[in-house]
Amino acid sequence: MNKLHTLIYSVLIFTCLSCQQQTPQTQIEQTAIDFCEAFYNFNYPVAEEWSTPSSLSYLSFLASNIQQNHLDQLKTQGAAKASIITSSEITPDSEMATVICQIKNAFIINPINGKAERFSSLQDTLQLIKEGNKWLVRKDIPQQNGKQSHD
Repeated sequence: MNKLHTLIYSVLIFTCLSCQQQTPQTQIEQTAIDFCEAFYNFNYPVAEEWSTPSSLSYLSFLASNIQQNHLDQLKTQGAAKASIITSSEITPDSEMATVICQIKNAFIINPINGKAERFSSLQDTLQLIKEGNKWLVRKDIPQQNGKQSHD
């Protein structure tokens, strides 16, 4: 009877632990993957759901440059897929994080000349900010000096 109690107790503990909320690191990494897959598949309305308010103008600008031939090329080549390269780094105050994603089958449009280029694989370093209980990606307009604007 003692072994039966131990088995039942073990199953109960396992079930309770598996139902707990995601850790901050898991939340951050899932947000990064969701954002990248939306962003690199030109699904900017979904990408906006995972973005900071300061990122919205950049996403709107990119969306305005999408043409039907870009969507046709994306459909032909297949969807981009994202994965985490290294574990996320969270600041000590747990308000900011950095995640490096690898995107396979990425398709990038140059907004200046409208030409599209396919990459079999690329890396994107994302900055995430915690707003309330939600982690959001900051993807601002790239500056000439390579630095992003501040929120």
